[in-house]
Amino acid sequence: MGIIRFIRACLLASLITLSCGAAVVVAAPAVAGAATAPAAAAATTGPSCTFNGSKLPLVKGVSGGSKIAVSCTGLAPLHPYMLVGTSLVLAVDPAAAPLLKGQILSLSGLTALLNALTEIDLPSAILPFSDLFGNLNVSWTVPTFQPLDPNASCPPSQEEFNSGLLGCAMAMIDLTSFKPVGAGSALFEYAGSPLFPPKPTLALSTKTAAPGQTVSVKDATGASTYWWLSTLSTLTSALGTGAGASPKATVTLKVKGGATVTESAIAQASSATYSSGVFTPPVLSGSFKIPTGVSGLVSVTLKLAAPFEGVLLGNSASAGLLVSK
Repeated sequence: MGIIRFIRACLLASLITLSCGAAVVVAAPAVAGAATAPAAAAATTGPSCTFNGSKLPLVKGVSGGSKIAVSCTGLAPLHPYMLVGTSLVLAVDPAAAPLLKGQILSLSGLTALLNALTEIDLPSAILPFSDLFGNLNVSWTVPTFQPLDPNASCPPSQEEFNSGLLGCAMAMIDLTSFKPVGAGSALFEYAGSPLFPPKPTLALSTKTAAPGQTVSVKDATGASTYWWLSTLSTLTSALGTGAGASPKATVTLKVKGGATVTESAIAQASSATYSSGVFTPPVLSGSFKIPTGVSGLVSVTLKLAAPFEGVLLGNSASAGLLVSK
């Protein structure tokens, strides 16, 4: 049976008698209000999930065939879900916006979009149900696959990883509301890959400047590493695994043999983008103003920083500048 027919069959069958895929459904006792109390609790607290026992929605060191144990509480009781693997290119593909923003209104709309989004690995999907109390415990297998889209490989290409697509994702979709469930979605990184991409590069619009002058910033010519923090912000927002705070920019000017001065900078890096089969890495732009009182050979360090899951992450890179009055 095809995956779409499988979904439809699961949804149309009786929740009390259904045993579908890895789902385990507990029959409800014939007591008034027995199934409504867990629903009220779920609405109050919201869902919460762990992945291999960790609350952090990032699983390290996986390979094809690895198991990810998903344990959730606070879900709606006796409720159908889909867990499915996808390339992180999905999060920067405008075609996926209706799914990621929860704009799908019907099963036919969901199935049509899932078939159209070639970054998603439909054969990896499982269709579990929460139990009577809104709990869900299931093991999902990391697939070994190459999606129909050659740009959406898992593991990601080096360019994609350096751009902030840290691995791939296991996404949870509510098969009644047709919306993603952020608490049940997680990123996973493959064995042998570093936790974060390598450092980006920094080029200044001039090699010499004067106090009070504005200097523009950009990526070094021919750079193959990028300011990936903005892409990570996009990922966490799109997949619902975090707040996706916009990175804040600062610039530090360290005078050789002298003082260090920190200034705010009007700088930003675009997120990686994907459109019409073309992947574009992040691009740095912006400027800073050299403060008065700074002169000599200066090391300029630009930093972008943003909080993720309670941890402050940052990108930084440096370049030399001669400041003369």
